[in-house]
Amino acid sequence: MPSLSASSIAAEAAIASQPTPPIRLLLLTDTALTNTGGSERFLRNLVGRLPPERYAITVIQLGADNAPGETAHVTEAGTSLRVLNHPIGPIYGPRGLRAILDLRARLRLESFDIIQSQHEKSDLINLLLGPRQMAVRLSNRRDMGFLKSPRLRHVFRLVNHRFDAVIAPAHEILAALAEHEGLPASRMLWIANGVDTDRFRPAHPAQREALRQALGLARDQVAFGCVASLYPVKNHAMLLEAFARVHAERPRARLLLVGSGALAGQLAGQAAGLGVADAVRFLGNRPDIHQILPALDAAVLASRSEGMSNAILEAMACGLPMVATAVGGNLQLVRDGATGFLVPSDDHGAMGDAMGRLADEPLLRAGLGQAARRRIESEFSLAGMVDAYDRLYQRLAGVA
Repeated sequence: MPSLSASSIAAEAAIASQPTPPIRLLLLTDTALTNTGGSERFLRNLVGRLPPERYAITVIQLGADNAPGETAHVTEAGTSLRVLNHPIGPIYGPRGLRAILDLRARLRLESFDIIQSQHEKSDLINLLLGPRQMAVRLSNRRDMGFLKSPRLRHVFRLVNHRFDAVIAPAHEILAALAEHEGLPASRMLWIANGVDTDRFRPAHPAQREALRQALGLARDQVAFGCVASLYPVKNHAMLLEAFARVHAERPRARLLLVGSGALAGQLAGQAAGLGVADAVRFLGNRPDIHQILPALDAAVLASRSEGMSNAILEAMACGLPMVATAVGGNLQLVRDGATGFLVPSDDHGAMGDAMGRLADEPLLRAGLGQAARRRIESEFSLAGMVDAYDRLYQRLAGVA
């Protein structure tokens, strides 16, 4: 075999040094990036931390509350992200059809390597944007599908095969997809949610005291917190029943509810009827959750259904023991008796007993909280999540 000449080596080096074109990533979502829910936080975390030199990202928001047109979203890293609003109602209505036609026209002008969708409308539109050869199609399932009707589940059973892969953050979600939608294992991918462990972390004693004072919490009060939208699936009604049991024997217990939603007035009335209105605070949506959690003593979540809860991840990252219902991805996150307690869904007695035990045993709270923080650092870091998506996208785009 002839030896390589100097000119051929130089040519190969020149070819290798050519910059790789960025991966063109289109993300479809039913809601707005600025919303406070877990799926929106996931998307903000992802787009804000993918290497900007390696990606050209466009986000299309299909939520009916979004004003039509193009806007820019500034990520936490300071980079500007292109966001297009195509508000639609029902996907089968005139606006849904118009959005599909508009997006098909856009795809003819702008080619993408990967199209990833989350939520039902976005998933269906993803599959209607033209032949699969145009781009890799991914579906990112964020919950257990509790809002899907039997008819919609049947539709997805028929079309899931058109996705190149379906990604979920919890094994329980994938198991539900296999059971209810016939999703084969060959199309399943698991990538756990991640949390920013620098932003969400325990506070030093002096800082913690200042944070508690800002929230009006006294040193001798045991503060439980729940970060969740005020909607039926989060089951705040059961949580209030449980807290009333705790408060009856421990008047210094407090409950802070972070989030907004349609049930706000009803839940405030329930708290008054239970005689705990003075001990329950409705904080609404807050941008400073990372400063609220470290001021608390424990976190609670009473959901009837969960995918992989960012609220749990963030609370555990802040060193809080967790009391959560044994549903969905909660089973994967909370190790019963090691990082917190799991209780049956809709069982306010069991929830109240677990909360009461944490209220009575500060050493137990500290031990469970420290174990929770260690588990997040080792298994659910934000850097690890973003790296997993980065490697997946590179492989699917053929650049890795």
